[in-house]
Amino acid sequence: MKSILYTLSLLSIIAISCKTKPNSHKPNPSGDAGVMIIVMNDVVKKSEAGKKLWDMMVQPMIGLPQEEPMFDVSVIPHRSLSDFMKSYRNLILVEVGADVQEESIKFYKGTWAKGQALVRIYAKDTDSMEKMVEENELKLVGFFTKAERERLESYFSTTFNKDLKTKVETKFGFTMSIPIDFKLKKEEDGFLWMSHETHNSSLGLIIYEADYVGEGSFSKEYLLNTRDEVMMKNIPGAVEGSYMTTEHMFPINYQLIKTPSDTNVVVLRGLWKVQGDMMGGPFISMIHHNKQRNKMVITEGYSYNPEKPDKRNMVRQLEAILRSYEPIKEKE
Repeated sequence: MKSILYTLSLLSIIAISCKTKPNSHKPNPSGDAGVMIIVMNDVVKKSEAGKKLWDMMVQPMIGLPQEEPMFDVSVIPHRSLSDFMKSYRNLILVEVGADVQEESIKFYKGTWAKGQALVRIYAKDTDSMEKMVEENELKLVGFFTKAERERLESYFSTTFNKDLKTKVETKFGFTMSIPIDFKLKKEEDGFLWMSHETHNSSLGLIIYEADYVGEGSFSKEYLLNTRDEVMMKNIPGAVEGSYMTTEHMFPINYQLIKTPSDTNVVVLRGLWKVQGDMMGGPFISMIHHNKQRNKMVITEGYSYNPEKPDKRNMVRQLEAILRSYEPIKEKE
């Protein structure tokens, strides 16, 4: 199955059949981040339709050094759907049978738990189900991906580091929800480096500016050259003379997306490494054009976790932080 650029799902995913129920008096969702339950009977599970749905949800996430699935999926039969299972954060209920009156895929939020993402698939037979699933691949993957990100965005919006948030606003003219456990590592003119360090892992946020030189400022070549120059100058490695740079032997994914605060955002996903050392990991960059300052504003997150391959959720956290970017309108 071809890999999906899951962030394309931002294009009005939930406009179709999406029902939202109030979250009051509902429990928090069960299951860890990225966990999904698919409820379908054994016959459907073993069919081509069931396999296609499974493959769709466990396809590799883009931009990671080791292959990791988009979601950690478990399949259970309808008889095992307990009240506890109903509260899982990501849930797909599949109903296939001649008694299905209308074939459809319906999307719901907050049905049995706060922030829950639920999809119901109705089909008269597995052939119809397979066709519907294939036709709605972007919408299905995008719905759950967006739900994972929105939970993180909601959390970071209420538990941010006030000092760093203020520093970003003052220095760059935009707001961003910097998590409360991040600390300032380095500050220079037009450059800010913050991170959260543990004994075996690191999450970093880097913000810097580059000159806007016309439409070419959004090209992959210009952005990567700028990135390597900034990292070489400002992010040293542990070994003398070493520094962070881009791993150009790994494909760099380039996307142009829209967000609520910016209609023209470049997203880069790839790997970083330390030149002269053995460190590396994934990074994600989001690039904006600040027209008031006539500057390219690059916001970037990177992760380092050499002992475990589990970097998917770390990158999703970084993306949620970067997407909190909101330019401050200057007073006229």
